[in-house]
Amino acid sequence: MNIDSTLIAAALLLAASLYAVLCGEGVYLRFAAALCAALAVAVGAGGFVPGLEAAVALPALPLIGVALALSAIARLSRPVPALPATLALVLALGGGFAGLFGAGPVFALLPLLLCGLVATIAALSRGNVTATLAGALLTAAACAFLARGVALPGLVLLASALGGFALQTRASNSSASRLSFSP
Repeated sequence: MNIDSTLIAAALLLAASLYAVLCGEGVYLRFAAALCAALAVAVGAGGFVPGLEAAVALPALPLIGVALALSAIARLSRPVPALPATLALVLALGGGFAGLFGAGPVFALLPLLLCGLVATIAALSRGNVTATLAGALLTAAACAFLARGVALPGLVLLASALGGFALQTRASNSSASRLSFSP
């Protein structure tokens, strides 16, 4: 098996997942990190088992998006109550399974795209630069996965977004990570 750029991107995603698990705070962030680690391992093993990347990516990507959005909302304002959070995760899993069983990847990637936008808007409303950039990277990852499949651009953007959300918990305490709109 040749080492190509997709394997390097999978290793980067795995490293970002380990960083988020070790340094991040919150259940939703760690859940998203575990799903990203599973996606990275599936991409790495994709040369041995054909079709494994898509079989893991389609159910995992919407769950990653919802978990990261719930983590961002919990960090920036207050945690989402259990029932709406559970419903959002179940709907995302339903979209992932719909994409997996033939309805097309749009049903799996739409929750990732929308949750990236939600995280970006929540971060903009609080003036948090790191979380705003992480949400924008999550939105860009959804677009890259839709355009190129499970390939280098989407994996790198997803790893960057995950690292940004994990870093956001540490940087949110300093005043340098906040925007100031008043003179």
